[in-house]
Amino acid sequence: MAFRIDPGQALDAEFRRIAGEQLRKAERELGEAGGDRHAAVHSARKRLKKLRGLLRLVRDADADFYAEENPRFRDTARALSAVRDTAAQIEALDALEERFAGEVETKAFATIHARLIERRDAAAASEAEMGAAVEMALSSLGEARRRLDGFVVRRPDGNGAALAAKGFGRTYARARQALKQAEKRRDAESLHELRKRVKYHWMHLRLLAPVWPEAFAPLQEAAKTIADDLGLDHDYAVFRAEAAETPTDFGSSSELSVVLALMDRRQSELRQSGLDAARRLLAEEAEAAGRRIRRLVKAAATVAGRDPDAPAEAPEAGRRRVAAS
Repeated sequence: MAFRIDPGQALDAEFRRIAGEQLRKAERELGEAGGDRHAAVHSARKRLKKLRGLLRLVRDADADFYAEENPRFRDTARALSAVRDTAAQIEALDALEERFAGEVETKAFATIHARLIERRDAAAASEAEMGAAVEMALSSLGEARRRLDGFVVRRPDGNGAALAAKGFGRTYARARQALKQAEKRRDAESLHELRKRVKYHWMHLRLLAPVWPEAFAPLQEAAKTIADDLGLDHDYAVFRAEAAETPTDFGSSSELSVVLALMDRRQSELRQSGLDAARRLLAEEAEAAGRRIRRLVKAAATVAGRDPDAPAEAPEAGRRRVAAS
């Protein structure tokens, strides 16, 4: 079932399965020789984010496990970030050029693109340094995989529905709080925080999608669009900050000013659409959202536990029970 929790299985067993899959895939991607190092790092970092989202959903099952493994995944991702951050700026610049293709004719994009390629290649130039970062990441991932067998639900009631609902509700509440701050401040920092919280919410929607696939699919799509739009806005904000510090690194002032003006327009679009969509996605109160998830998980577990070969109850049986009462 990949990155999905089967409501018919024990929550801790599903955690071990999903986390194990993500860890093994990340190890395989980073360990392959001769492949695209940039793509491997990018993919591994995405898997580490998924692992942190999974941990947040089941955080209350084993608080000690969360306290140890969440920093591990965070620090491992950070150690691999240098090359990927520059690559993300290149992708963002390409997206900006595509957005205004045919509307603005300028050579500024080509100049800045070449500068960013140089930066990316310089960041990856030291094979020894990058190789050491990958080796450290592989060691950390291997240790995390070995520790998976130690993850069990330690709550006395072992209630998977309650645990999932609590983790979902906590992340949802933090996303709503981030939305309030972003609406008030509308700056790069608050919008980036909103993006991170919505992305974790998106992961939880993916993990719990089997409880009601038809209803969760549009919510997942909306959350991913918000996270992608605000992620692009963040990439532009990072570029603008670097360009302000060293403007001569990105060509002539006239070329840079053209790109920054287009970036202004695009960021305004992304921020407005992201906030509008987030208001709809996060309209429900957090406590109500948590209760809804708990009921859905329990209902899905009941369906999953039903004998598929058992005949459905005839309508007459229900009428007989009502008459007898």
